[in-house]
Amino acid sequence: MNAPQILLLTRNPSGQSVTRLQEAAGIRKDCTLQVVDPHSIRLHTGTGGPRVGHDSLRIEAGNTVLLPRMGSLSTEYSLYCLEQLEACGIPSICSFGGILRLRHKYSALTMLAQAGLPVPDSVLLRNQAELQPAIDSVGGYPLIIKFIRGSQGVGVILAEREDTVRSVLDALNLVQYDVMLQRYIPEAASRGTIRVLVVGGRALLAVQLTAAAGRDRSNIHAGGTARKLELSREMQALAERSAALFGLGLAGVDLVDTAAGLVLMEVNSSPGFEQPELLYGQDIAAQIIDSALALLEA
Repeated sequence: MNAPQILLLTRNPSGQSVTRLQEAAGIRKDCTLQVVDPHSIRLHTGTGGPRVGHDSLRIEAGNTVLLPRMGSLSTEYSLYCLEQLEACGIPSICSFGGILRLRHKYSALTMLAQAGLPVPDSVLLRNQAELQPAIDSVGGYPLIIKFIRGSQGVGVILAEREDTVRSVLDALNLVQYDVMLQRYIPEAASRGTIRVLVVGGRALLAVQLTAAAGRDRSNIHAGGTARKLELSREMQALAERSAALFGLGLAGVDLVDTAAGLVLMEVNSSPGFEQPELLYGQDIAAQIIDSALALLEA
């Protein structure tokens, strides 16, 4: 049998994380890694059940594992591709069902809350006649407006007045797009957020992300800075539980440390790991590959 094959499914083949995974796999002899655009895979169904086709790719159940780099903005076709590959018996480090649920921020928060995990008070509404009760339910102003889908902190708005909220709702409801109102957590602005990286289902490390002066978002892409942070048992437990809830062997879990304890803000199924590698000097790409290959031994 040939060496196990990892299919890295992505629409962004030049992304930094993809490049690092290619580098890490390129020096190994125990596997091969193929970067594949999911749009290039044909999906078939009918007599004989689901199957996939590709002009130059051979996909063998039992010798292939999936490493999807898909987030909330991934296309539906990309998700259908992942779903069909799983249906064909190809294991994935991140499950189709989990990624699908995470595409809708409110749905994901609801699932976390139902599991008893600490999430911020949030409300989803369309009828602006119910706006004031909604605002009251998240503690009044200031509050956070979040787009249902978004990444790298894009689609997060700090609102301090009613006219801001109404104008955003008017614009997005016009194009049939839902938004979520969320309680403002001052510690998120003053202390930043904690990103816990989960690899192989285990919390590997924590990074403290702090916003640049004059900015609300702590994401690196928004000018934020990162530093090492000791991974506490509580951080570890929250990160591992939330990743497992969505069937994610690889995840970035965002937390905020408040006076009342840790609050779980978001779970990301396609986390970047450039800063953690630089800060900790670890070959995280190799550890991700190891965790993917382990699925073939399960």
